[in-house]
Amino acid sequence: MLPVATLPTIRAAEVPAKWEPCGWGGGGFYYAAAYHPTQAGVIYMGGDVAGVYKSEDHGRTWRLINNGLANYGVFSLAVDRVNPQTVYAATEGGLCKSLDAGEHWKLLPKTGHKELRITGEKGKSIRAIAVDPTDGKIVYAASPAGKAYKSTDGGETWKVVYEKGASSEDAAFLRVQFGKVNGDFFGGAWLPLVFPADKKGAECTGFGFTFKGDQSHPDKAFVSVQTAEGATFRSKNLHELYASDQLQEVVLKTGDFVLDEAYAKKNPDQAKALAGGPDWGTVNRVDFSAVGALPTAASVARLGRVWFVFGTAKATVRDFAADKSARTYGNVRVGGGETAGAYHSVAISPKAPANVLVATDDSGLVMSRDGGRSWKELPTPKRASSASFSATDANTIYASFYADGVWKSTDDGQTWAKASEGLGSGLSITEVAVSPANALDVYAIGAAGWNGGFYYSHDGAKSWTKSSTILCDTVGDPTYVDGKEGKTPLSTPTNIAINPLNPKELFCSNNWRPCLSEDAGQTWQERCAGADISCITDIRFSGPRAYASVMDEGTFVSENDGKSWHQLWPPKYLPEFIGHNWRLAIDNLNGVDRVIATCSPWDVKYPPRVIRSDDAGKTYQIVKAGLPETILRANTMWGVGHPRALAVDPKNPQIVYLGLDGDPENGKGGGGIFKSQDGGKTWAQLPSQPASRRMFYGLAVDPTDSQRLYWAACGANGGLHRSEDGGATWKSVFPHDQWVFNMMVTGDGTILCGGKNLWRSTDHGATWKQLTKFTGDRTVVGIETDPRRSAVLWVSAVTWDGGNNGAVYQSSDAGATWQDITGNLPYVKPLVLRFNPATNELWAGGVTLQKLKQ
Repeated sequence: MLPVATLPTIRAAEVPAKWEPCGWGGGGFYYAAAYHPTQAGVIYMGGDVAGVYKSEDHGRTWRLINNGLANYGVFSLAVDRVNPQTVYAATEGGLCKSLDAGEHWKLLPKTGHKELRITGEKGKSIRAIAVDPTDGKIVYAASPAGKAYKSTDGGETWKVVYEKGASSEDAAFLRVQFGKVNGDFFGGAWLPLVFPADKKGAECTGFGFTFKGDQSHPDKAFVSVQTAEGATFRSKNLHELYASDQLQEVVLKTGDFVLDEAYAKKNPDQAKALAGGPDWGTVNRVDFSAVGALPTAASVARLGRVWFVFGTAKATVRDFAADKSARTYGNVRVGGGETAGAYHSVAISPKAPANVLVATDDSGLVMSRDGGRSWKELPTPKRASSASFSATDANTIYASFYADGVWKSTDDGQTWAKASEGLGSGLSITEVAVSPANALDVYAIGAAGWNGGFYYSHDGAKSWTKSSTILCDTVGDPTYVDGKEGKTPLSTPTNIAINPLNPKELFCSNNWRPCLSEDAGQTWQERCAGADISCITDIRFSGPRAYASVMDEGTFVSENDGKSWHQLWPPKYLPEFIGHNWRLAIDNLNGVDRVIATCSPWDVKYPPRVIRSDDAGKTYQIVKAGLPETILRANTMWGVGHPRALAVDPKNPQIVYLGLDGDPENGKGGGGIFKSQDGGKTWAQLPSQPASRRMFYGLAVDPTDSQRLYWAACGANGGLHRSEDGGATWKSVFPHDQWVFNMMVTGDGTILCGGKNLWRSTDHGATWKQLTKFTGDRTVVGIETDPRRSAVLWVSAVTWDGGNNGAVYQSSDAGATWQDITGNLPYVKPLVLRFNPATNELWAGGVTLQKLKQ
């Protein structure tokens, strides 16, 4: 290792690098939308992972405008009508402001999560920022922490103008939060049970518990009970319990439970005997679980007593609040909670700007009529999502209340009446908006799980008409269309924006396909070309073709250097197929591309698999043979084992290795390295595995010796591991870092290994040389070389949060010196770097896909 004083330094590029977008639009979650008030065609849009987009042609094309943006999670946008070039973006890192229509941003002082928490946050911020329409220096903000702020100097300083104060948890219940704890897709809380000693199992007729929901809408929720023999019985779907925040006493009869399918399949003889339901006398455990629309969408249950039912009597066997002995797994947190409910939206009256409304999570709508000096709770439902003042009628206000729908006031908020006739049942309404031209024209959006609904009314919300079909743009967004005739249903809309220059033009930010209407919502067209939000996991080249694997979206190919893309798979929504594609292996065999991709389906009952094609994706097959049949959880990077590594033997394309993180557990073999000797048609786990199976991208075959394998691991027993005998034995060969997310081996056998810094070994890991001296909490993930010029290297240094602390570097002298080539890259933390010698382009994939001429 070189002395620190002689380590290479980084210099800025003489001419800033100019990256070009080469990805596509759609396929992700867009959360915010706002129109420019005076410039026709200009729309701003925010996404959950890629920042802010701008369109200057009514949404037909988009570009990212992230210069200076503090965080790539953007959940609310607002434009100053007095100074229309001024734009605010509420990000997860704080409130950002632009004075030049979004071209440059700065983070406003003390607005970060650990300070004032004037932030935009998923599931909490809907219209969190509002600018006074007559004085651009006056700005209001609704905080996810349960506070309303006001600034009189354009966001430089802030004052709390309303907060209800801390709320205490109900002492009679234990708070159990499902979701929004980690990246896992499910989880549960469970308790050991002891059947009452003075009762007989045959006398028991069911099971009961006390429960309070939070008005959320998980897709699925179950109670499961387990017997001493290991049999598990699952209840019917209980997700509707969460819709109410009132105390419920829930009783489930024996007939409400069915034997778990997995147990029945493995124990067919016992299954026949257990078809009648659980033997309650042997039940020794109860599990509560819930699955929401996203891993990060929380549902909160408050659990009290648990009991066995004996006819009309009950015998309490556990009190959650008293002993708090619940144990958890997956995406669950017990106890805790926030001091106050989130404030979702703020609205200012265009006719009387001293009138301000805040939509809160626990007090409904609160209103100030004196510019925030005093406030009053209005007689509305207690969980509000948004509010909208009429610009033409000072007395008319509309508001939305999640499961309680849309309400209306015609006396400036003094009284309210429900105005939801015609809205879909089971819909959670997130936003309502009234036309600036007519108080009778009003629009509402909502969702039930992934299903979305847009509704319009032209009679002041007396009646509503649904219009939720989008005409897809299959060129700008090549992801699969789950519908007929090029149309697809709206999915989880998040914001309605109305063009102030043409109130019949509406824009809706949604999951997957943002869309625009030119006829006041009667018809919708997808508008997302260039709004790149794809999470790229791999990039490969074969002749004139570029391939990309993507989280959520599948695998794609471009025949024209990224100008347009075609999706190879999935062809439509198929639960066992659709999900995250992680890694690609492309080999041209006999003039045709063989494509191998690794996949984790969204539905966690389907374990990881491989998708392979022998004809460049025209046809394909799903491969599971030899891969784990269960979901892996022990010692995984993201809570669940994912097949993120793939390596082909350069000397024999039929030999392919796959890496899957996860230790053995419950008698199962776990993950690690799997080998295929028939081009990915079948797989077998290597009998010997490295000391750690927790990994990200690092798996390689040495081009100079097919028996020499490398495996990069993270955490305990991490680092770089080498096998000289095809995986029969392993040895740790990298002492400098336990967290190695990626590595590569060049054509001459040189190893490049990324941890906090980049290291190189020319003797198979016996000795190492440090090539960078990065500072801060960053990790080298992207690593690439030019196969024709061994001295040319590229790396990306990234962080794992949503912030903008990342960069791409190039060395032309084998790491002796480095140049920062981040330039105008809109997402500065790409996880994948690939060089295409055919075009002399470096491609960067992370969130968004970009390329740079070299």
